[in-house]
Amino acid sequence: MIKKIFPFLSLPIIAIILTGMLVLDPYSSRTPLSDNDAVNPPVSYSDEVKYSDDMNGVNDEAGLRSRNWIPKRGPLHGPIGSTFYFQGNATVFPAFEGPTTGYVGSNFNATTGSNTIDLWLISPTVNAAAGDTITFYERGPTGSTFPDSMRVHWASNGDTVPGSGSWVELGKFKNTITGTWQERRFVVPSAGATGRFAINYRVANGGPSGVNSDYVGVDLVRLVGPLTAIEPISSTVPDKYSLEQNYPNPFNPSTKIRFSIPSSGMVKMNVYDALGRKVESLVNETMNAGTYEATFNASKLSSGIYFYTIETGNFTATKKMLLVK
Repeated sequence: MIKKIFPFLSLPIIAIILTGMLVLDPYSSRTPLSDNDAVNPPVSYSDEVKYSDDMNGVNDEAGLRSRNWIPKRGPLHGPIGSTFYFQGNATVFPAFEGPTTGYVGSNFNATTGSNTIDLWLISPTVNAAAGDTITFYERGPTGSTFPDSMRVHWASNGDTVPGSGSWVELGKFKNTITGTWQERRFVVPSAGATGRFAINYRVANGGPSGVNSDYVGVDLVRLVGPLTAIEPISSTVPDKYSLEQNYPNPFNPSTKIRFSIPSSGMVKMNVYDALGRKVESLVNETMNAGTYEATFNASKLSSGIYFYTIETGNFTATKKMLLVK
């Protein structure tokens, strides 16, 4: 049959043609599945956002550099392959938010053969305090059998040389293959007025012939102030809205505030001083029905009377608390 379609070609040449027809573009995945899950809305943070890149712009090397990112190959990287960092490929999976291609992608073709992939995506300079949080979303193809992994590093002095002694590794993880985007958070260990963080795609025995490495995406990268701890207390649907008195009260420097919402919706909880000035935003997000507990840390505030309010649905409430240092 094939010979009838290509009567003038030898079988070896036909095989080469068919092989080429089966190979996807170099910016694709080794997993023969497309993933069309819904694009998610941007996630808001109640805490101070010090830096943010939604990755909805151009994400090839030139585009990243135009936004002051520094994409580099690390010291462990094997022979240079056919890809580096590139625009997200929506046929593999869509972005976490924004345009379907609005994320940074990289894949197994970053090296050749079965070698190490060591790609560093170094951030623009950021003014970070100890305790701030680096947060971003990552994922790989659903059900991939070629594991990918990443590491996150911090350099308080703004170093731009991958693998130098200035970098502190904050953690590592295997990329998510469950069909959803996963948020990753890492706490900045030391202050840096011109610091940088790096997301490091590192895989041993990767490449087209390796047993590891497939395709990874990174989206919605942010640096935020210390995150307010919001803990679910019970998933049982309460019968009414409520805002409880903080405990302990008086307190120094932290206290817990419990609240209940009988239906899903937008919840805002703010703290004000005695003059009515907002000093902290504890909650500013859509939450499911349930009972929750917020931890308020007032270590940066002076002793005095403060008020906390909740707004959700048609319910508003205010209570008073006393900080004594």
